[in-house]
Formats: sequence, structure tokens, C-alpha cells
Amino acid sequence: MTKLNSLIIGGMLSILPVMANCADLEAVLLGEFTNNAIDVTQMKPMAVLDLLAQNSQQDLTFTFQEMSMTRGWMEMPKLENACMYNKVKTPERQKVGYFSQYPITLYPPLRLIVRSEDESLYLSEFDVSSIQASQQMRYALAKNRSYGVLDAQIEHKKQWLFFRDGPNSIEKLLEMLSLNRIDGFIEYADTVNAYILEHKAGLNVSSVPIKGVSKPSPGYIVCSKTDYGQKLINAIDKAMSKKSFQQALISIHQEFASVEDKSLLGDELIQIFEEAN
Repeated sequence: MTKLNSLIIGGMLSILPVMANCADLEAVLLGEFTNNAIDVTQMKPMAVLDLLAQNSQQDLTFTFQEMSMTRGWMEMPKLENACMYNKVKTPERQKVGYFSQYPITLYPPLRLIVRSEDESLYLSEFDVSSIQASQQMRYALAKNRSYGVLDAQIEHKKQWLFFRDGPNSIEKLLEMLSLNRIDGFIEYADTVNAYILEHKAGLNVSSVPIKGVSKPSPGYIVCSKTDYGQKLINAIDKAMSKKSFQQALISIHQEFASVEDKSLLGDELIQIFEEAN
């Protein structure tokens, strides 16, 4: 495997990969890595990366550089072979990097996470566009993260929303929720429940459907917008186009998902793969 030399010069992070003959392609994965998780991903990311390597026609390897999501987007344009995992594809982000053809993760629809005793206050669903000035800083999100179809509404209401920066956003937002500093935050329910179960947190939470969010959310691999980054994405796309990879990815998603979401994620992935063929 190749070596990764990280040098800090003038406070700026510079990643200088040393390419050896034993690897055709090496990607430096930027992100937050905790307990086998990459950013908000709990869906066996390391196993998925192993699947990519196993199904690649080239010797594809991944090394890791830990940093916040915000820093990752800042560093990617500076690096030849940087990649990030589980990113929402937007026109702005496509100016910075090349995105994989297929999603690497597929999450159930985003939900508003609230204290269980407050669930009855929300009737059938939560409407982001209904947030008022009197509710300033009562609803929270992770800073510099895309929420897909909700981004336009969030941008319109951002002066009344609280944005949590830095790593461990779920931990901090759950703490704020338990202390009644916020009324709710937007996240994937399965991710929150997995965190609470793993850390034996005592808070009882419920998830409220969000208006306009009914389909699963895809997250992609994105790599540097360089010739090398294009080669990485081409290799990743070829690996993901194999039936063996697709079947394994569907199984991982069904293993991760709650009972009510298993068929939703499986059917959506099958449709995505069939439409691309």
C-alpha cells in the first residue's frame, strides 16, 4: 500500500501521497471517522469501501485524513486525489468535484427529531417553511451540510435556525434537545437511534415526517476535479456497475434499515441500478 505524508505548513493542511508501484489508484478520503463511521454514515462504510476495491478492475486503495466536513470541502480543490464519502450532489458541489454515477448510500427520508413527549405537537408532519421569528434558534441543523430538497427552504429560514458546527453534531444536538435548548433537529431517524443505542443514551426521541421529503436521500462519492480525480471516479463507477457490488450494497442497506424502511431502500436502489443499465 502506498504511504501518505501529511505536512502542516503555515497552519494549512497539505496531503502529499507517495505513489508506489503496487497500487494503480489511491484515494485520500477526507472526513470525520468515528467507530467505523464516516460523517453521518453508520451503514458499514469500511465494508462498502472494501467492496469497491474487490470489484475494481484496478488496484484501488483508500487512505484516510480526518477533518471536518467544512474543512474537507476547502481542502478538496487543493488535492489531486481527494475524495469524500456520502455527499449530496448539488450544482455548486459539482463545480468542485466529480461525483460517482451511483449513490454509495441511500437513507430513508430525513425527519425532525423531537423529544417523545413533544411528538403530539406536530400533528402529521413538520413544515420547514412555517418556522417563525418567535421560534428563532429552536430548530437545528448541522453546518455546511446539504439537506437535498430542503436546502432552498433552509436558506430562506436560515436567520431563524441554529447551525451546529464541528464533529459529533448528533451527540451535541441530542444534548441540546435533552436540555430543552432546542425543540428539534433535522436528521435521519435510523442514524439517531443507532447513536442512542450504541451510547446507551437515556433520551427518548421520536421522528416527525417533514413536508416535501418523501423519497430516500442519496449520498455519493465525490473526488477532486482533476485528471486523477476523474480516473478515481471512473474506477469507482465501473466497480459499482457490477452486479456483485450492487447486490451486496442492497443487502447492507437492508441490514441497516429499520423494518419499515427495508423495502423502501431496497426497491429504490434496484430502480436506480436498473435505470442506469
